[in-house]
Amino acid sequence: NFAIYFYYNLYNFPKIIHRILPFVFGISIFFELLKYEKNNELLIFWTNGITKKKFILNLINFAVIIMIFQILIGSIVSPASQLKARSILKDSNMDFLPNLIKQGKFIDTVSGLTIFINERVSDDSFRNIFIQEGDLFDLDKNNNQIIFAKEGILINENKKIFRLLNGKIISTNNNKLISFEFDKIDYNLSNLSSRTIKKAKIQELPSLKIIKCSLSLLNDKIYFDSMFRCEKNRLKNLNQELYKRFVKPFYIPLLALLSCFLLTFSKVQNNFTLKSIKVFLFVFFALVISETFMRYAEDSKIQFILIMFVPIISYFLIYNFLITRVKK
Repeated sequence: NFAIYFYYNLYNFPKIIHRILPFVFGISIFFELLKYEKNNELLIFWTNGITKKKFILNLINFAVIIMIFQILIGSIVSPASQLKARSILKDSNMDFLPNLIKQGKFIDTVSGLTIFINERVSDDSFRNIFIQEGDLFDLDKNNNQIIFAKEGILINENKKIFRLLNGKIISTNNNKLISFEFDKIDYNLSNLSSRTIKKAKIQELPSLKIIKCSLSLLNDKIYFDSMFRCEKNRLKNLNQELYKRFVKPFYIPLLALLSCFLLTFSKVQNNFTLKSIKVFLFVFFALVISETFMRYAEDSKIQFILIMFVPIISYFLIYNFLITRVKK
């Protein structure tokens, strides 16, 4: 229902913020500095004795605050909120079924159940209902059956009972097909569960559990946890998640630093537009690199460490080069 849908999306909002924050920050800093230069607003700083080096350091300090904020969201807030969103779906009942029923369409949202409604008379009344449980072609199982009814009514305040009228049931029993007709039966929907994955995904796990599992697998040790299975074939996904939470935010100060190359030239120069485009391409390239390197955070300890130090080493190299350019 609407409440479940609303809360599910609300708890997934931190994940969206964590995903788009580096892109929004990098692009925003670039265009803000570009606007300052075109409006001669940067001259206010220079004429009041603020050096370009000090301006850059203040901007980097601001970027570090955003980086810490990004790490907190990615490592604590987002996993906890996503896990809460999954628990809402897991604990939800079947009162969403009436909203999913549409005439002339097969409904397989519920695990092990397919429903087809030929005609919907009203919100709670239907005609020519087809219900299939399990796989009727697998005669080894005794929980497979097909129900056909000429009429159907959703009853009680929670609409968990589907009353079927004038129909027929075909079921399996001991490798045989059994069929019988009925005038009225009540089909209970309260025990049915949706196809929602109820076990926590890697992006929903606490960071500490992921770190322990990853370190155990890298050192060929065994780690047990009640929330998930710590298996060797999941090491790549675990390392990619660690990269996304703890390494990728370090590109935020690097993005601010690259945008500061706009301070090394002025709008009065003939090639100002071309140089601005180059700076933008460097910022965009850093964003692409931050996303691309996540794919290479695999099950190699050395490879993961090298990828982890790429933004840090790049930051110091670019910072020294930028300060040199600013002094000139």
